[in-house]
Amino acid sequence: MTAERVKSHGQNVEGICRLCRKRRILCKSHYLGAAIHRLCRQDGKDAVIMTPKLIMETQRHLWAHLMCFECECRLNKFGETPVLRLLDTGQWFSLLEQMLLVPTPVKVEPDVVTFSGEAMGINTDALAHFALGLLWKGAIHKWPTVASQTTSINLAGYKDKIRKYLLGKTGMPPGIFVIIAACEDQGSRGMVYAPARFRGHRHRTFSFLMRGIWFDVIVDKNAGTEWKALCCVQSDKKVLHLTNCHRRFMHAAGHIGKSARVAPSLAR
Repeated sequence: MTAERVKSHGQNVEGICRLCRKRRILCKSHYLGAAIHRLCRQDGKDAVIMTPKLIMETQRHLWAHLMCFECECRLNKFGETPVLRLLDTGQWFSLLEQMLLVPTPVKVEPDVVTFSGEAMGINTDALAHFALGLLWKGAIHKWPTVASQTTSINLAGYKDKIRKYLLGKTGMPPGIFVIIAACEDQGSRGMVYAPARFRGHRHRTFSFLMRGIWFDVIVDKNAGTEWKALCCVQSDKKVLHLTNCHRRFMHAAGHIGKSARVAPSLAR
């Protein structure tokens, strides 16, 4: 068995909670979140999962007995629940709509517009908590997907530091910067990509897409403080960014498409 040392009691599972590290009754911990999975099932259709081997429709949720109820609620309260209100629901994309109402952004560049999350009243701490919570879950468990594949990430020396941050015992660990971008393009607004290493960055960076919001998280002790100005919690104005992510979205999809087989149900 793994470090959870789980023991079944009927429908309950007893073990060591991976977050608080106390022996508790463990509940189902979803990797990407059950509510986010429901957002991907529009018009009664199943969500599409894209993996290096197979692209297919599925009703499957990625979950495991990892945390106690109290810790699961903590991640929901401080991260997932407030972030859900900002994602593209198919009818409304709250974060984008709020940005479009701002008369004077912090900075306007050819490809990126930067806004003050603080001035907009956005809870940027929740965005960071959600991002690091998802990375941490990706690091503590190998999540089975489809075709005998698993997905996970390696946080090296940061796994326990992030755990303590998620528990509220410490602030954000040094060397971590969370950069948030709302996507103008329609394609990115309808998709979810699980966390993966962003190989094109000079620092160790993980990226993922959640219904119109790209999260880029630098996790590198060698990352300089110049990244602070782009971070949603460490910058002076808690900045958030707006950009067209079409090229990035297509690159990510194309990378998977080079090796993956498309299920017959989608190929029709």
